[in-house]
Order: sequence, then C-alpha cells, then structure tokens
Amino acid sequence: MKAACEKWKDQLLEAALTGTTTKDFEGHLRSCKICSRELDAVRARKARLDELLPLVARGSELPTDFRAQVLAAAEAASGSNRARQWRVWTLAGATAAIVALMIGATMYWRAKQTIQENELAAVQKLAEWRAPSDSLLVTPGQEILRTMPRLGESYLNVPVKTDEEE
Repeated sequence: MKAACEKWKDQLLEAALTGTTTKDFEGHLRSCKICSRELDAVRARKARLDELLPLVARGSELPTDFRAQVLAAAEAASGSNRARQWRVWTLAGATAAIVALMIGATMYWRAKQTIQENELAAVQKLAEWRAPSDSLLVTPGQEILRTMPRLGESYLNVPVKTDEEE
C-alpha cells in the first residue's frame, strides 16, 4: 500500500467484511490498482475462512479416547524426561572428571619442573645475604643490654681467675 492509501485502510477492511463501500472509496478503487487488488485478496481470504468455519465447528468435539491419549503422552514425556535427566547428570559427571584430571595433570607437571643448579645457588646466596649495615646493629654491648642483673649483681661480670688457670 502506498502512503496515500493508508487513510483508506479501515474502509477497505470494512468493505471486505461487510460488502458496503462509500462513493469516495469506490472512486479511489477505480483509480488505485493496489487497493483494488488488496480488497480482492482480503475478500478471498474471508471466503476461505468462511468455508473452513463449519469444518472447525464440527470437529470441536473431543475424541472418545482423548483422556487416554493425554495420559499416554504425559507418561511418554515423563519417561523421556527421566532419560534426559540421566544423560545430563552423566554428562556433568564426565565433565567434572575431565576437569579434575586436567587440574591433576597440570599440578603434576608444575611440580615436576626442576630449578637449575645455578639458579638454586643464586637463590640460596640471596637468602643468606645480609646488608652491610647489619654489622652496625651487632655490638658487644647487646648481650649486656639483653640481660638484667639481679639485685646486688653488676652489669659487668668479670670472671675471677683462679690459681689453676694462671
């Protein structure tokens, strides 16, 4: 339909369903082939639907074994649903097993990797390394400062030499 024909759309449907038209719409149909073809198509569709309506109305009664058919279909769907659930859980278990194997293989591979000897020596040397300023923190007086003398004792414990030692 052209944009100019949009205003005739409602009258076209009215004419197809009821068969009544206005003079203005009839004049438009004579000058517009698109709208006249559209009207013919809608009338043909209405005629086909009118022919099918009695067949649909006649077949609206339920078959005598309808209840049995519904129950059989429900039972079949239930059985296939159980089988589908079993397949889903089997697939989930297989996926979990594969993931666990992959993680185990990766951990085994990483643990198997060895550090080269020169890298190991460098790491050990680095672990034992001390800063040059560390020697300034170690003084002979630290031992004295760590121990507290008892009452009556002195900070300076001078060992007395015995005659045997001399």
